[in-house]
Amino acid sequence: MKGIVKPPPARSAGMAVISVLLIVAVIALLAAALMSRQTTAIRSALAEQSRLEGRWLLRGELGRARTVLYSEAQRTPLVRLDGSWARPIDGAVAGELDGGAARVFSEITDEQAKFNLRNLVQGGRIDPRESAAFLRLCAMLGVPAQQAGLIGRRAITSFADAEPPSSTPEAAEPSKAIDEARRAYGIDDPGARAPAPRLRDIGDLLGTPGIDPASVERLRPYLTVLPRATWINANTAGPEVLAAWVPGLSLEHAKAMLAERDHGQWFINRGDFVNRLRMPQIDESDVRIGITSEWFRVAGALRTPRTTLLMRALLHDDKAGLPSVVWLREGA
Repeated sequence: MKGIVKPPPARSAGMAVISVLLIVAVIALLAAALMSRQTTAIRSALAEQSRLEGRWLLRGELGRARTVLYSEAQRTPLVRLDGSWARPIDGAVAGELDGGAARVFSEITDEQAKFNLRNLVQGGRIDPRESAAFLRLCAMLGVPAQQAGLIGRRAITSFADAEPPSSTPEAAEPSKAIDEARRAYGIDDPGARAPAPRLRDIGDLLGTPGIDPASVERLRPYLTVLPRATWINANTAGPEVLAAWVPGLSLEHAKAMLAERDHGQWFINRGDFVNRLRMPQIDESDVRIGITSEWFRVAGALRTPRTTLLMRALLHDDKAGLPSVVWLREGA
């Protein structure tokens, strides 16, 4: 009959339904992908915000360390292990972060309690006394002579051009001690400089071919790298460092001296240290050991419920104001 519309075939209707379902599925997948991407972006933003907040909390701890050192310098010119700077912070709550308490752990270390690898070069050439002290320290700590030579070579070639050569008549004269030191480190050209970047930290030694990480870790508590040559602080140094620097000083004697020191008999000047050595053959003017320090390292960690942030910094304290930050390294 005319005027009656025939229904579409069943097959056509089924295809239409399938097309609609496919479109709905694609839209659902796109929506899920967008939601996942948005969730990831939100989480990344929150993590970055948390990291920045943690970073500033650690920077606050660095500021506290600078203030403590400044206050201590106003109180006494001596740098001793009983000073307020030597008291570590062990889990103090610094604020709320990541849904819980953010706790700070930090300590200040006197870098002049250690042997400074920068001391190996003076006036553009090897310093024989400092070289001998370094090699004695390595031997005392059980570091193989070959490893000691590689480490010393890396430091010497790193700082060979750190300062202009000395123009004194003594510097121009050949030295048997210097020649012996050069042979110990395998250095033919005293003015040679390594192509590697200049040392800034003991950890930089790990990138040197041939240097065993185990030797570096063995020496780490006793070595430092500072921008300038320094004296050892007898009021903070360990017996190994002092016994290595003073020829003829046994480790047992050094331990006995420092046991008295740590019970309150602090050294008041270089002469006091030399007198208590009870070694009349030692000339006070030749001893580069003092009783104060200008270089300190701050190591800090911020622990939250989700992560731990780390910070290391080297401070220079010239006693005239707040210590300045020489370098700062941060990471998770």
